[in-house]
Amino acid sequence: MRRGKLEIIVDILNVVRKSDATKTAIVYNANLNFNRANQYLIMMMCIGLVEKDINKYSITDLGSEYLHKINDVNMMFSLENNSF
Repeated sequence: MRRGKLEIIVDILNVVRKSDATKTAIVYNANLNFNRANQYLIMMMCIGLVEKDINKYSITDLGSEYLHKINDVNMMFSLENNSF
């Protein structure tokens, strides 16, 4: 099953949240190819979710806030699905 854009963004944010990560680490840990990772990283830097320092990416405050909110929404849906 293919992941959607939001799932890929969350996967990348989870990788860079643990520690500053190189593009190679993001590719392997988020299960992406280099071209796809590059596209997402550029987009995520443009909207302020991640930042790049030399060759490592890190999560921004906005990225942390986004990740926290999306995890809350995912938890609500998983709780809702368990009650039916």
